[in-house]
Amino acid sequence: MITPRHHESLDVLQENVLPRRGYYIPASRPMGPLVVDRHRSDRLQMLSGEWQFRYFESTHDVPPDFFRIDDPLTGFVTVPVPSVWQNLGFDYHQYSNIRYPIPLDPPHVPPDNPCATYACDFDYTPDPAAPRVHLNFEGVDSCHYVWLNGRYVGFGQISHAISEFDVTDLVVPGKNRLAVLVLKWCAGTYLEDQDKFRTSGIFRDVYLVKRPESAVFDYFTVAELQPDKALVKVRANYLGTPVDAQIAISDAAGAVVAVSQLRSVDNDPDYTHVSELEICDPRLWNAEAPTLYTLTIETDREVITDRLGLREIRADGAVVRLNGQPVKFRGINRHDFDPITGPVAGLDQLLIDLRMMKEHNFNAIRSSHYPNVPYFYQLCDEYGFYV
Repeated sequence: MITPRHHESLDVLQENVLPRRGYYIPASRPMGPLVVDRHRSDRLQMLSGEWQFRYFESTHDVPPDFFRIDDPLTGFVTVPVPSVWQNLGFDYHQYSNIRYPIPLDPPHVPPDNPCATYACDFDYTPDPAAPRVHLNFEGVDSCHYVWLNGRYVGFGQISHAISEFDVTDLVVPGKNRLAVLVLKWCAGTYLEDQDKFRTSGIFRDVYLVKRPESAVFDYFTVAELQPDKALVKVRANYLGTPVDAQIAISDAAGAVVAVSQLRSVDNDPDYTHVSELEICDPRLWNAEAPTLYTLTIETDREVITDRLGLREIRADGAVVRLNGQPVKFRGINRHDFDPITGPVAGLDQLLIDLRMMKEHNFNAIRSSHYPNVPYFYQLCDEYGFYV
């Protein structure tokens, strides 16, 4: 049923995805950093919720046209997304460390590969100011093939990383159907032999992001500390044709402390534009005093808001120094895991974990063994954790 068989190839980790970028949720106007309340953005359409689902013991049993927009979805049941199907009564639970859950034959997986088909019907209303539509999967284990309105979108097998697809030419005003085939095992299974419960499914949020034809797509900030000031460099790439973009930095009280414009550069191999800002008498970030500034990137049709901690870290022989001071890491290993829902680790559980660690004087977290949900890192900035 599956052609081509990307899930048995280490050469195709993803197909038809957009380039990697830093995580953010844009909006049409300033709305704050949108960390725990990203759903407020008028440019975000959350697709997580109740989906249709059907489990199969083998990919050979999957109907060849389940992804068609007019498929009756016979045999499907309603399940929550995000979720993992082992916690819904399908398949079986498995815990393993470095032993593979399948016979060692990379990159091949057993021919009877358990899998599930998902379908989500949703309504879409075009936004003339943001006509481009990007489909985001924040986490799918182990891999996923995606169709929208009966047309193939793409593939991904990096289970704990975001797969972002441009579906502008596939989405239509009104009713749409998103169909996903998720496999229990893939070539990536050989790279993810980590100490954890092995579960399967769409275990993190799925959503649409609406973007202008031209917008800042990726950016990277770095601070250089000098006596009585900090120099902040913002490097950026664009989606579409570059447009004027203002960069502003505000302090914790909301006062703007630096403003600049993105300008083009020719000598940066990774980014096409840069902005340099100077902050006088900066308040520096550390785990004990996690002071954050607000970074705003604004064009005429979009606003990206992020938080920025000013700090400088370096190795001095066997000593790690933050802002010139030696740091003692009191760390912990943490899985993105909930005792009830497994890898579907929601915001409430994450906040419980962070507060408990802070109360017990931990200051560092090892995100074993994979990228955590994106807002984990933003909350570590806020609560004061080295990651």
